[in-house]
Parts: sequence; C-alpha cells; structure tokens
Amino acid sequence: MRDAPRPGGPVTTLHGMAWDHQRGIGCLRAVSAAYTATRPDLSITWDSRSLREFEDVPVAELAARYDLVAMDHPYVGQAHATSALVPLGEILPAAVLEAQRTASVGPSHASYTWGGGQWAVAMDAAAQVSAYRPDLLAALGWDAPPRSWDGVIELMEAMPAGRAVLPANPTHLLCALLTLCSQEAGGRSGWLGPEGFDPEVAVPASERLLRLLALAGPSSLELDPIGVLDRMSGGDDVAYAPIVFGYVNYARPEAGRRGVRFAGIPSPDGGPAGSLLGGVGLAVSARSREPEAAARFLEHVVGSACQRGEYVRSGGQPGNRDAWTDPAVDAANGGFFSGTLATLDRAFVRPRDPVYPLVHKRVGDELHRLAGAGAGAAELAARASEVCAATYAEHGR
Repeated sequence: MRDAPRPGGPVTTLHGMAWDHQRGIGCLRAVSAAYTATRPDLSITWDSRSLREFEDVPVAELAARYDLVAMDHPYVGQAHATSALVPLGEILPAAVLEAQRTASVGPSHASYTWGGGQWAVAMDAAAQVSAYRPDLLAALGWDAPPRSWDGVIELMEAMPAGRAVLPANPTHLLCALLTLCSQEAGGRSGWLGPEGFDPEVAVPASERLLRLLALAGPSSLELDPIGVLDRMSGGDDVAYAPIVFGYVNYARPEAGRRGVRFAGIPSPDGGPAGSLLGGVGLAVSARSREPEAAARFLEHVVGSACQRGEYVRSGGQPGNRDAWTDPAVDAANGGFFSGTLATLDRAFVRPRDPVYPLVHKRVGDELHRLAGAGAGAAELAARASEVCAATYAEHGR
C-alpha cells in the first residue's frame, strides 16, 4: 500500500519501490522519514513488492512509475538497454561514486556498473552464507557450523529429519547451483555463458546440490531465504541452512525470536570461499521529474554515517564497508558482519546482460521441476545448459 502524502503546502514528492521486508521497505521508510523531517519541501513515499517480484520483475517496468527503484544487479544490462535509469555519473558528484567504490563490500558497487555507466548505488550488500541455531547445534555436539562440504554432509546426516533446510524454490535452487559451480571451478570464470554450462563443473556441482537436497527437509523446494529464516527463528524445528542469503535482521536480538547466527559459506577444503552475490541497489528512474532530489537522497542513504547509524538500526543491511567493519554495529547485530564478511569479499557476480534474467528464470524453473521429479546430476546439468543456450539463441546471443 502506498504511504499517504504528508499534509501541508506544495512539496517535491519522490515515489519509490522497494521490497516487502524490514530490510527493504521498512528501513527505507524509516530513513526517509528522518531525512525529510528537516526538509518540509520534500516527501518520499514507498510502495513494496514481494521478494519473488523483486527477483523477477524487470526494472524498466518499475522505472516507468517510480522515481527511486530498489533493484537486483542482474537487471543492469536490461536497464542500460532500455534507458530506464539515469546514469548516476550525471547526477552524483564523482567524489561520491569514488567513495562508494572504495567502501564497497566485495563486488557490490561494481555489480551495478555496466556499459560505461553506474546505474545504482549499493545500499545493501549480501551473499549466500550459512545460518544456524547455536543452541540446537550444541545439542547435537557441534560448537560451530561446519566449514567444509564434507562436514556439512556429516552434520546433516546426524540431524533428525527436517532439521536442516535449503531455500530451494526455482530462483534459489539455481542460485545454490551457481555457488557450487563457482567453487567447483576454483573461482575461475568461463563455466557459464551463452553456450550453457561447462559439464565438468556443472555435473559435480549438481551432485553436491542433490545430496544436500536429499538430506534437507521436504519443504525446501518451496522455500525462499525469508521462509527458511522465519522458520529457524520462529521455532525449534530448523537448526541449520548451509546455503542461504544472509539477513542481518534475524541476527539481532529481538523479543519472541530465537537467536540465529550466520557464518561464511562452506567450501570444498574448509577454507574461506566466495558465493553468489546478492544485495540491493538503489537507482533513479530516467522518467523521474526530480532526479536531483533523488540523487541527494541516494547520497544520504549510502553515506557512511547513515549506513552505520539509522540505516542499520532500522533493520537495513548496509552496503558500506564502514558499517560492516564497525565493532559496535557488529556487536549490536549478533556478529553478523564479522561472521560473513570474508564470504562477501570473495563473492562472484552473475551475468548481467539483458538476456540473463530470463535465463535465470527458465533454468531455475526447469531445475526445480527435475529436482522434484528425482532426476540425476547429469540430467540436471545437461538440461540447465540446454535451456540456457536455447534462451540466448532465441534472443540473438
């Protein structure tokens, strides 16, 4: 539902679209209220969409109706191709963009760079990590979550059925496979492209994914990260998720919520490793009538003071490194930032060309169907490659 406009005389109004979570629309409404409290000539209102819509709805559709758009970085190629967004170099000082580049957590800032332009600021940084309940793991004799995939299998085999889950709806099943592919490839690129997946990478990664799914709870194929973490924090039936996007909200001590902790992504050898980059960028629509006002708000939101202060206090997950490395911020948020920063700094960026968002949807849907039907790793890898190549060929790549 759209916020009601503030009473009073004529004001400049910015309309924004975020996603329906405290980490999304909740913190942006709070930051906007504080920002406009001393600016009687400005109003900022926010609408929200679901996580699934955030991941699937093209940015161009949202930019046609909003001044400010919270976006996922795989859409920057589409945004560039459709001229949906304002290149931020035209409305933000070069010093601001350089400060964002140097303060980036991992490749977050660079993930919104495309075609020679910067299309969003990385107000939020995230990657796939692991999540666990310390009390429930301790009951099984584990002081900390495993660091290697062999240890993950050992832990999941020792757990009662359903105690470990994965977010494995179509979108996130493919995200998990991509993380496992990247690790299998040793961090090198070239295993995914318009021709499909390298089978020498995709088959063993699919084997690992199917093993995890077999040990996870039967509801995994229906869950997204929010669903997993809601279950983990809301009761005592879920103790562990080896691959899940980190959400700082669940690490904060809150009444009525069980304590969830986050750690780095497991790896083949147990050492620090990267995973698939997530996060949220904030962009300005090319159709906005108030791009300068929007730019000033962007500069405020991603500034160090806001990110370490009102942004994270309001339930946001900062994209600025100053917040991630601030001991007081880390302590107030259950060690979330120190526990996962090494993974984010090693994260990899998905393809961002204009066709890739459709590729991700089609491949994810096919993998989900096959996994639910009990297909093997070779079939999963082959079909993922076929659907990927066919989609690029259909769209002229």
